[in-house]
Amino acid sequence: MEETVPENADVYGHGTAVSSIIAGLAPNTRIMDIRVLDDNNVGTGEALLAGFRFAVEQKARVINMSLAARAKFAAPLHSLCETAYRQNQIVVAARRNMPLVGDDGFPAELSSCIGVDIGKFPSLFIIKFLGDQPIEFVAHGEEVKVAAAGGGYTTMTGTSFATPVVSGLCALLVGAWPDLHPFDVKSLLRAFSKRD
Repeated sequence: MEETVPENADVYGHGTAVSSIIAGLAPNTRIMDIRVLDDNNVGTGEALLAGFRFAVEQKARVINMSLAARAKFAAPLHSLCETAYRQNQIVVAARRNMPLVGDDGFPAELSSCIGVDIGKFPSLFIIKFLGDQPIEFVAHGEEVKVAAAGGGYTTMTGTSFATPVVSGLCALLVGAWPDLHPFDVKSLLRAFSKRD
């Protein structure tokens, strides 16, 4: 009997691109797709909270959030990040591509989260640690080769594509050492990161 493969329902291609980066770094990772953005890659804070809450309730080990919410959603995002942290879940979130005054993007600014900014490195395995800023890590996110929703490949640029690099590295770490806690993972990322 031939297995039926479901059709890719990702119209915009953002989720396909993000998941292809994670799968490329950590090929044994099981990916749970939670759609919070519409066909134009736009979403609401309420949809983001609902999707994040679902991922926390499902106890996803690593939660990639290649998006950013405004500061007005910081309190409920903080609560969900704290719940995830206590449940030994790792939340990795993108810095806003176009930061606002006093708002680099949430939940990336929260300390119970691993915040990621964009950089350009010769390898996805190179990350940089920025110790004195809320967004602590920089990963390769410029002209990243990713899977396209309709098949084939394309290149994308943005913090959305730097974030899954760190999520993929986190998946590798917890795959090798399942007892690691979010604090341990953040410490290991720092230890392995590039220094100026």
